[in-house]
Amino acid sequence: MILNVYSMVGLFIDSLSLILIGWVVLLSLQLARRWGPAQSAEERTLVEERSHLVLLVAVILLGIRLVNWLFFYTMLHSFIRDLDGAMCIFGVTQVQRGLTRVAELLKPLAFFVMGAWLLLHFLDRATPSSSLMRTKLLFLAVTGLVAALESVADIAIIVNVAPGKLVSCCTTVTDILERPTRVVPTSIVGPHYASILQYAYFVSNGLLLLLLAVTLGYVKHSASPGRRRAVLGAVFVFAIFNGIIFHLGQIEVHAPVIMGLPFHRCLYCMWQYVPDTILMYGLFILGTAAPGWALILDMLGRTKETEENLLRYLNGLYGVGMFCIAASMTMNTVHLLAV
Repeated sequence: MILNVYSMVGLFIDSLSLILIGWVVLLSLQLARRWGPAQSAEERTLVEERSHLVLLVAVILLGIRLVNWLFFYTMLHSFIRDLDGAMCIFGVTQVQRGLTRVAELLKPLAFFVMGAWLLLHFLDRATPSSSLMRTKLLFLAVTGLVAALESVADIAIIVNVAPGKLVSCCTTVTDILERPTRVVPTSIVGPHYASILQYAYFVSNGLLLLLLAVTLGYVKHSASPGRRRAVLGAVFVFAIFNGIIFHLGQIEVHAPVIMGLPFHRCLYCMWQYVPDTILMYGLFILGTAAPGWALILDMLGRTKETEENLLRYLNGLYGVGMFCIAASMTMNTVHLLAV
């Protein structure tokens, strides 16, 4: 185990998170079971008082977990100097390869689920009778379980990364001809995959921006909730597809150009050498998550009391999605042109 300020802070945050998550999940399930129209006035008051405490703790806890994604990579970066052969975060991820992959998959899932719950919570707060309370409490239990898995994975990585471990450099994996990000596109579109990815990045992002703009107008005037949900779902599916194109394009085409290293394709190195690309990635992640959050809100948050505010939230999320995708695309384009 590597002991430094970052690992100690990480252990504290993750351990405290686990304790609080366990309490929040158990109590939210109990309150969801007791919440209903058959309650007496006294029982409803008691449940409301307890639910306010649970929700307050949940908002603070999930807010901390949301920013934990960035802290996680900051902590891994602090481990580089204690490992032999590590030149960037990639080397740190090789110490516990399978475990780190699980953690890196859990991070975006936890981010998405926690963001969706927080939006549902704030939507419900605007209603006079908390019409989404039971749904919100049940969703909180699911969100807590995902956050707990993320915390466990973080703790396992901190405990199992030992100093002095010999690891491979990123060039031995990301720059070889047999790398998956090259083999898969080549098998699909042929040897000119790099130029195709270059064009696909701009076409796909442009189409997503167009879809977000068109859907924004459709949501404002749509009278059919079923059709609206189908459209929101289709846009989110395309946003995920666009994310795959973005990721492949960054590895195979853009990262080498942005770093000025034509044969090097490590994203961890790009974040290290060109730090503002972290912001570019953050904006892209927000822009991709926004239509997904809109879909979740439309699925779980539609009641008579929330209809007006729900439309405002959907419009706001699509507006945020457009801004973030456009800003990320602009940053990427500026970097490519500045070289």
